[in-house]
Parts: sequence; structure tokens; C-alpha cells
Amino acid sequence: MAMKSTGSKLSKKPKKNAAKKTAAKKSTSAKKLPGHSKQQLLEEQLRNEIRAMTLTLDAESLKKLLQDATILAHNERVLKDFNSNRGPAAPRRQSVLAEIEKGRDGTYYIIILNSYRNFLSLEEMQKLVALCHKAADARDAANRLFTWVETVRRDIKKNSMIEDEDDPSLPALWKKIVSGYELK
Repeated sequence: MAMKSTGSKLSKKPKKNAAKKTAAKKSTSAKKLPGHSKQQLLEEQLRNEIRAMTLTLDAESLKKLLQDATILAHNERVLKDFNSNRGPAAPRRQSVLAEIEKGRDGTYYIIILNSYRNFLSLEEMQKLVALCHKAADARDAANRLFTWVETVRRDIKKNSMIEDEDDPSLPALWKKIVSGYELK
């Protein structure tokens, strides 16, 4: 019996076409398409997956999907418009430390502290005027005003963000009251 050779000339030669095909596959999968970022490739992949999934959905599910996609697209446009129109921030107007306005009918006053409008009744304003006229100086007035705000009108302390007696709006308020209002 004749023995078969372990290999023929044909089997020992590498296949030229096979080597070219594997090299071509490696080069196309490794190369990026020109002008496409990773984000664009990811978006295209996601779109293809969504298209494939829609083929399995019934009409009712497709309607819901369309509604959700419409909402998402609208929100994205609104955010894009908001961010593009935002531009540089407008210059902040100067903060008002203390100002006093009399109400239209004279039964109330508006005291503006740190740019926040606080409403006081006529009686509260009269007590505040008396308190300010008793103060010896701006420091004493700031202490008295802070104590009054903390005990009688905590809302003013909170709304006007007055932390302590050192808040600069308190001496400014004292000056406005002493220079513009007399004791009765």
C-alpha cells in the first residue's frame, strides 16, 4: 500500500486571495470614516438599532414612541435655543442697601434692605423711627435694629439676608430714618 504524502505543493502554499481578504477586513474595520467623530458614529448606530426595533412594534407602541420622540426633540430644541440666546450675563444692577418708600394711602411703608422690599405697617414704622432716634451712633443703631428685626420681624432678617449686626444695610437704614423722619 502506498503512503500518502503529508502534504502537497498546493496545501503548503499560502492562499493569496485569503490573505488579501483578511487584510482588507482589518483595514476597513480599523479605519475611521473621514469626517465622522465617535459621537456621530454612536448616533448612527443608535438610529439603526431604533429602526430595527420599530419593525417589531405594533401600531399603538409606534404612536407612543413617536410622541416620546416628539417631546424629546422639542426639549432639545428649546434647550439649544435657550443656551444660544443666553449670551453674556447682563450687568447686575447696584444693590440697594436701604431705602424707604411711603405706601400710596399712607397706612404702610416699604423698607428696602439689601434690594428686598419689606412692608411695614404705620405702627411698626413709628416704632422703628423711635428706635433709631434713641440710638447714639450708627453702631448702636445697627445693634438695636438687628435686635428688633430678630425679635419682631424675622421675615425681614430672612428675606433681606441680614446675618448679624454688621450688615451694612442696618446703619444705612438708620441714616435714612434719622435724616428723613421725626419723632411724634
